[in-house]
Amino acid sequence: MKLKPFIPIIVSLLLFGIFLIMPASWFTGFINSKTLESQRIALTDQVLKGTLVQDKMYQSNDYYPIYGSSELEKDDPFNPAIVLNGKKEISQKPFLIGTGGSTDLVNAVELASQCDNLKGKKMAFIISPQWFTNHGLTNSNFKARISQAQLNQLFNQDTLSPKLKQRYARRLLQFKKVENRSYLKQVAHHPNAVKGNYISSFKDNQLKKIEAIKSIFPVRSSPLSHVEPIVNKSDSWKTIRNRAEAYGSNQVKSNEFGIRDKYWDLIKQHKRKINRDYEFNINSPEFKDLALLVDTLHEAGADVTYINLPSNGKWYDHIGIDKDRRQKVYKKINQTIEQRDGHVYDMTDKDYEPYVVSDAVHIGWKGWSYIGEHIEKHISDF
Repeated sequence: MKLKPFIPIIVSLLLFGIFLIMPASWFTGFINSKTLESQRIALTDQVLKGTLVQDKMYQSNDYYPIYGSSELEKDDPFNPAIVLNGKKEISQKPFLIGTGGSTDLVNAVELASQCDNLKGKKMAFIISPQWFTNHGLTNSNFKARISQAQLNQLFNQDTLSPKLKQRYARRLLQFKKVENRSYLKQVAHHPNAVKGNYISSFKDNQLKKIEAIKSIFPVRSSPLSHVEPIVNKSDSWKTIRNRAEAYGSNQVKSNEFGIRDKYWDLIKQHKRKINRDYEFNINSPEFKDLALLVDTLHEAGADVTYINLPSNGKWYDHIGIDKDRRQKVYKKINQTIEQRDGHVYDMTDKDYEPYVVSDAVHIGWKGWSYIGEHIEKHISDF
């Protein structure tokens, strides 16, 4: 038998075997300050579902994490990650963490996996009232947004109490596609006497190597990479707000609801959902997930500003979700946070203010200018 045709296969297998036995520490050292800067607005899975980039970010005092969901991805020049970057008045750069479907439990798992690093750390957590649906976090979003690496690190956090670990385990067991149910049942029933880990050290080692490689060599550019600043670093917030209004007015010319024209075209073509009656549910399971997140950050000693976003009041009135129904959800969000000693920046009184929301659901333009000003104050408040 001739060996030559099989040499590429043999070499590939040898290289793969070498990769498997190499320690993750050989790769994780490449995640440095340059990596953090490249990932600051990248909104990649390596940031969202990994552990290494967030580990490194929290070891530095150079960044201010902003957790949220799909609003972070919008190509809005008034996003705080763009407007606040390089301002002399602040000591930290915004670092965006989130994507569509990143509701309370997704963010809670991310933050709980960093519990040992959070004491005294300033951050913002943006809450979308549209998360509070009839069903809460779906099985598909759970599978797509929560990683085994983060869950493994979560259950190994020394400063996360057994009681909170038990609450996480019980919540995770409600999802059909969650892995290692036997381990989660241990934590759920006997949180003070758990044996083993959520995943093996071998698997954790492989996941860390893959995450490190993807972080060093990202496969996609940031959705904000092409967005140029349209305000000056020395502009006052009044000036920025005026420019946001002017910018927004140029984006909204086709409808009475304050929805940007491109999105309005999709609504007219029925490419965006019009019936949203499943949202703004006062009994949504999402409230328990929010409580779990706030309890986690309170126990960790993080310095969090919770930002309760408004909706597009005119649009929601139009589709039959009236102000009274929305206000009840807004109020319960605030109460859930404040009852756990959290601090809320409540923007829900801006439901009908023009150019605060840029489409049916996402904060934009003038809304971002309010958030940017609030975050600047939070960073500078010692």
